[in-house]
Amino acid sequence: MLAKHREEDAVSQSNDHTRRAAEEKNIEALRKASRKIKKHLETTDDRRGINGKIVKSNITDNESAKMLTSHGVLQGYNGVAAADDKHQVIVGAAAFGQGPENNLLQPMIEIVASNLGESYTHSTKVTADSGFHCKDSVEYCFDQNVDAYLADGNFRKRDPRFIDRDRYQPKNRKAKWFKAEDFDYDPVTQRCRCPAGNAMWPSGKRIIEGNEYASFTGYLNKCSGCPLQKQCMRRPATVCGRQVSIKLGRQKNKSVSSIDRMKAKIDSDEGRHIYCKRLGTIEPVFGNINTTKRLSRFSLRGKAKVNAQWLMYCMVHNIEKIQRYGNRV
Repeated sequence: MLAKHREEDAVSQSNDHTRRAAEEKNIEALRKASRKIKKHLETTDDRRGINGKIVKSNITDNESAKMLTSHGVLQGYNGVAAADDKHQVIVGAAAFGQGPENNLLQPMIEIVASNLGESYTHSTKVTADSGFHCKDSVEYCFDQNVDAYLADGNFRKRDPRFIDRDRYQPKNRKAKWFKAEDFDYDPVTQRCRCPAGNAMWPSGKRIIEGNEYASFTGYLNKCSGCPLQKQCMRRPATVCGRQVSIKLGRQKNKSVSSIDRMKAKIDSDEGRHIYCKRLGTIEPVFGNINTTKRLSRFSLRGKAKVNAQWLMYCMVHNIEKIQRYGNRV
């Protein structure tokens, strides 16, 4: 062992010069990367996400974003397009440096209105998949009188035509916990009963953020042997029963939200009939550009250049449509 160590020490001494050169080269590479980062921080504004919070920047192209694709997480841009349902002609398109599309419906409608006029968007039915569905997009459509049909994440699960499909069956989950609205509170007698029908004793009132709450506690002997305990309490009742706070003066009849209005609209027979056209309207467009035109990824950097490349491919798609079918319109 000693002889082997002496042999290795001799070899290492002869390689000191080579190792030192490699270390200096590595140090210079780290200093170069450090200078690049410092220059980026000094000359570039902070990148902000959809919610306005500062997110991680990218030194190479700070206008791009990380997005989840079928090939994993990539740094790039999202090409979005809108087309008419008769000839699949693109009427609006843009590239965005973000993966989520839930807030892109408004800018896309504005782009279409800029190309064809606001009268076109107000007289046309708009369909978009669940990726564009969010509260702001739905409210925008109702406020601007845009006849939109936006699918939400549970759209297929509510459709009776897919009731036999395992893909759209509700997942087997544990029973939901009982909430305050599941307790039977009588504002006249100021008494409360739990979901099992057992009376609860009042434990006082309190004010939280200007709202008055009445607190109730279940009797220990009732809660400890209750068959609904697993849905009501996270831990077994050993010290006290279930505690609940009831908001006083709350309205049971809440106003219908824009999300509920959109669900009722798209769940109607007419809504399902209109939304089923979306697949044959826009997907052939992306199939033509991605497969036939072979635009599998953007080859430029910077939002302006990427957007120009995306619009160029969309323009070629439209020229091909006009060349083939223009005389039939």
